[in-house]
Amino acid sequence: MVNGAKVLALVLGTLLLGVTSFALAADSASAKLSAQNNSGESGTATLTKAGDNQTKVVLDVKGGPSGVNQPVHIHKGSCDKLDPKPAYPLSPLVNGKSETTVNASLDSLEKGGYAINGHKSAQDVATYVFCGDISSM
Repeated sequence: MVNGAKVLALVLGTLLLGVTSFALAADSASAKLSAQNNSGESGTATLTKAGDNQTKVVLDVKGGPSGVNQPVHIHKGSCDKLDPKPAYPLSPLVNGKSETTVNASLDSLEKGGYAINGHKSAQDVATYVFCGDISSM
């Protein structure tokens, strides 16, 4: 009977782990950031639920200039058809890193048709260097 209890505990633990993994997946989204304008900059954005109406956005980008503040925004639309007016500003990308909490639910960002877009510099915001459409994980 002891072995039966161990097997049951193992099965229940595995089920609980599976349910937890599923719940975590529902609380995050991502965007693959692809280079634009021959910038050589690409990476990922990970969006994580930070409350009912807030989302933490973490960017990890390779190939960019070191020590340059690069403006980053969440825009309405897709990388193919981006609304030029930013919907949510993000902390500037510095040395490939940025972390911001925005006042928008993860659900609204996933379902609302948004993309994350990076600019060459504060002086050259007209040049896009990477972009990625937000999708659920």
